[in-house]
Amino acid sequence: MRAPAGSLGRLDGLDLLRGVACVAVVFGHLMAWFAIERQDWWLSQAADTALGRPLHLNPQLAFIGVGSFFLITGVVITASAFREKPGQFLFRRVSRLVPLLWAVTVLAWIMINLGQRITPRLDQRLDVVDLLIGMVLGNFFQVPQVAFVGVTWTLVIQIVFYVWVTVTIPVLRRRPWIAPALAAAVCFVGILGSVAARGNPSVDVRVWAHHAGIWAAYIPLLVIGQIVALAYLGRIHRYTAVALGAVHFLLWVWVDRISGFTFQGDALPRTVMIMLLVLLVLMRVRGPVSSSRFVRAFAARTYAIYLVHVGCLYPVMDALVPRIGVELAVLTGLITVGVVAEILHRFVEMPADRWLRARRRKRPAEPAAAERAKEPTPA
Repeated sequence: MRAPAGSLGRLDGLDLLRGVACVAVVFGHLMAWFAIERQDWWLSQAADTALGRPLHLNPQLAFIGVGSFFLITGVVITASAFREKPGQFLFRRVSRLVPLLWAVTVLAWIMINLGQRITPRLDQRLDVVDLLIGMVLGNFFQVPQVAFVGVTWTLVIQIVFYVWVTVTIPVLRRRPWIAPALAAAVCFVGILGSVAARGNPSVDVRVWAHHAGIWAAYIPLLVIGQIVALAYLGRIHRYTAVALGAVHFLLWVWVDRISGFTFQGDALPRTVMIMLLVLLVLMRVRGPVSSSRFVRAFAARTYAIYLVHVGCLYPVMDALVPRIGVELAVLTGLITVGVVAEILHRFVEMPADRWLRARRRKRPAEPAAAERAKEPTPA
């Protein structure tokens, strides 16, 4: 598998996979509402009958969405790492996350203080300091944690990976295979150290070691996506890609057997393997469905949907299920998710992206040689 002219190009299949992943995440959290309320719903049973049981997946198809997003992230940012300077690469990645994160965090803070449940549990009232901490994802490092936008734990993993790629860009450009190999070693040490620190008498040491262990546990999934991109770009030999990918997948299997790092179910390795195969197939897809305007538009809004769906669904379900029944409440909740996501996409995400792009265009053009990555020897 090799991309023309050393570029990923337009991968319409990844837009399709983004859409599938987004639907899976929304479905999982919708089914979680029923689990919290100790209710059954026919759609959850149908999904388990059609997919969950035959493929031996987790209940509620857990981790299909998040696992796919991790793999996709690893793929799509790899080409950028060959085009951009390290500081430029990190700034562009983080700056795309921040505007929408800030807007949704403020909305979540308001809703929590109004007594709305926007996470599986009802949080206490929060002050302005809590808001500021949440806007930089510092709430995940508090003891006890403040959920705010619960799904943003994955953004912490992504940012850690962005930092890792930034640091390893010089190596990635010269000997691409070394970067994922080094990541495997660092993740192995991180997981091992985190497990060893569980008996440490210092609470701070245990807490920070646990955070490091979680980062090291999930980073292999993003690295697998990076390896796929490196092979697709022709930067590493496909046999090297298989070997490196196997190492990171075995790390993931090991993590799954160690308690305390993952929480989505017992079928995580199988789920990741299936979604990796789907990813490899969809990267080759060029068709009317994957390239349709609807798929592209939906894929462009998946980040907004991802951030707002729980905060929209849970209050609507809490308020309407006792009054109008499950089906109409679910439909109303999904419409609310779509409307709020569309507003945030149009009036926060897109304007922020245009402003950042305009600022980049105002800077003096850099010589072409500085932008072009040094062609490495395939491993």
